[in-house]
Amino acid sequence: MRSCLETQGENTWTGKSASLSVQSTTSHIPKTSSTNQYVQTRYGAKAEDFAEIGRISHEHSQRNPYAQFQQNYTLEEILNSTMIHPPLTKLQCSPTSDGAGAAVIVSQTFLDAHPELKSKAILMAGQSLMTDSPQLFSKSAMDLVGFDMTKRAAIAALEEAKVSAKQIKVAEVHDCFSTNELILIDGLGFSEPGKAHEMVRRGDITYGGKGPIINPSGGLISKGHPLGATGLAQCAELVWQLRGWANNGRLVNEVDVALQHNLGLGGAVVVNVYKRADGKKNTDAGAAMDEQEIAKSSGLGYNPATKAIFITPEQGEKVRSSQFKEEYALGDTVKKLQPRL
Repeated sequence: MRSCLETQGENTWTGKSASLSVQSTTSHIPKTSSTNQYVQTRYGAKAEDFAEIGRISHEHSQRNPYAQFQQNYTLEEILNSTMIHPPLTKLQCSPTSDGAGAAVIVSQTFLDAHPELKSKAILMAGQSLMTDSPQLFSKSAMDLVGFDMTKRAAIAALEEAKVSAKQIKVAEVHDCFSTNELILIDGLGFSEPGKAHEMVRRGDITYGGKGPIINPSGGLISKGHPLGATGLAQCAELVWQLRGWANNGRLVNEVDVALQHNLGLGGAVVVNVYKRADGKKNTDAGAAMDEQEIAKSSGLGYNPATKAIFITPEQGEKVRSSQFKEEYALGDTVKKLQPRL
């Protein structure tokens, strides 16, 4: 068994008014071709359905202190933002982001030897990495952007974790574009085949809906897409959800299992299923913590799920190896960060 004990992540950018940076190139066309299958030739989704996903992502990000963009938009504003490639407008596309993340992974043996950590340890109950298969050449644009490999990875990870897709109440998925999120809702088994857009219309994927809540962090679209750190940011959010630390209005209640999906075209996908190691739900008596308890448990003196505060050089030095310090690896990172601290 593998448990994730600590996660920390951040997005950095130049000012709150940072502009969204995307390019309209032929490399994006397969993603919009995949929407055309959902829109006209197969299931009947409309441009408004994809825009609603963008609206939900931006609404969620208001409560994520690490989100690159924290502004709320109406559906009309999403639809009327700069067109990138029909039906995708700028506010449905992930930005260019800068960020970092880390996770501490321990064995079950280590956790058993440190029972005091069990209440905040998160179990990696199921994990699957899949690559493209010959299905990639089926001439399906949906498979070209990861539908088939996502479906296979989800089945394998859920089976290993001994849960079903219907038991997932919160998920972080790779919504590089709103079009991808719609396809992933279907591929991950959260909707009946071809019915993902109906979930979006009913409001199932946001607070107050029947769930699962998709991307409480704001997702790649609004939280940001720092490439190599994107998956770790997803991990951090779900760890905070399962611990009950994301208690600033974005907490999904009564959660004991969560799903993470991350992919890269060309192509590989990873699906992780997380559970609380103590078997409790995040809002159970004895599991939920108040702010003072969280501040102590985090070791930072505050709740990192609700406050984005730069790590100080002193805090960084505290966790560096005393035996294997390497100044070359650190370089001038601290000096570059000083103006932001």
